[in-house]
Amino acid sequence: MISRLVRTTLPAAAALLALPFIGACGADQIVDTAPQPPRGIVILDGFIQPGYTFLGDTGSASTKLVLGPTTEFDAGGFTLERDTLLAVSSRGAGDLLYIADVRTSSVRRVQLPARSNPGKARLFPGNNGATRVAVALRDASAIAMVTLANGVSSQLTIGNAGVCPIDMFRFDNATWVVDANANCRVDFAVQGDMRLIRIPDVGSVRDTITLVGVRGSDGSALVLGEVAYVSGIGDANFASFPFSLRTPGAIAQVDLRTRQVSRTRPMPANSFGARTKLGLDGFLYVSLFEDLDSFTPRILRARADDLTFVSGGSAPWLALVDTAGNPVTCDNGQADALGRVHCIVNGTGSATSLLVFSQSGVQVRRVPAGQGGVDLAIR
Repeated sequence: MISRLVRTTLPAAAALLALPFIGACGADQIVDTAPQPPRGIVILDGFIQPGYTFLGDTGSASTKLVLGPTTEFDAGGFTLERDTLLAVSSRGAGDLLYIADVRTSSVRRVQLPARSNPGKARLFPGNNGATRVAVALRDASAIAMVTLANGVSSQLTIGNAGVCPIDMFRFDNATWVVDANANCRVDFAVQGDMRLIRIPDVGSVRDTITLVGVRGSDGSALVLGEVAYVSGIGDANFASFPFSLRTPGAIAQVDLRTRQVSRTRPMPANSFGARTKLGLDGFLYVSLFEDLDSFTPRILRARADDLTFVSGGSAPWLALVDTAGNPVTCDNGQADALGRVHCIVNGTGSATSLLVFSQSGVQVRRVPAGQGGVDLAIR
């Protein structure tokens, strides 16, 4: 059952974003040939005041879209696809899918199977104007296909989708599933290398690509043309202190036509994490922790063709500084089309700030951006 939760602040948010919204299943009509500034920044507030904070590319004005009570929402990330925002709550917070539409200033709340422990959600192609959302159901080893049409939702599931499916995407008449290969039902213990499973629309033959060296109970995929980049956060022992690292995070580059791994890039030694975003400048941006002692957040920039790190300094990660030249660390980095890195940091009372850095790594903007920020995306 779908219920409408919020209809308050999104008209202002849409004005801030200044986006040409044309429908969840359409394509943006962007004809600019020169790199343009962002058309808006969205930050997910994952705790204290769960919801989205919307900001423009300049100024300090922001608007807030509340998603639900703190007991019902525990997402650590979201997906922005054109004008649609997707987030989920895990089994501990109700197994819920949230679909926000900036055009109509609304949020739809969809109940997923009980104790299915949803992972990431993605917008899939729909038919006859319907919106279709795929959701990885980690504890059910399945993918839920949620269709929204005329105010009504329906669901079907694709079963046997790995040990712990965490992400999925569409390519060449098939659904491709990222399987964490971890015991997500109990303790998230890693069982082996992550896998990419191809489930064709027609026929029963499935292909499984083992991503050697890519491990972790969480990760994601992004697709550029005929290439998929699958990341795993790594494997660490958090059962006792001091924490110990078994395997650092890594990214696998997969040729979807040949169904072969082209190359694998491990993250720097001793680091943990590999949260990967595609920058609007064409580079991959990876957020991770420098080590398991200080948990200092770092951001890597990598070339999409060969996964080489590009930092401009002696360290593999970006050297970011404030206007006085003092080092600055932040998380969830992504660059705009101008090459400026955007990221978030939580300060006193979990007050969130958006930070923007020039191409040379110097801070050019810092603005309040809600509370309890956990993820960021730019248009």
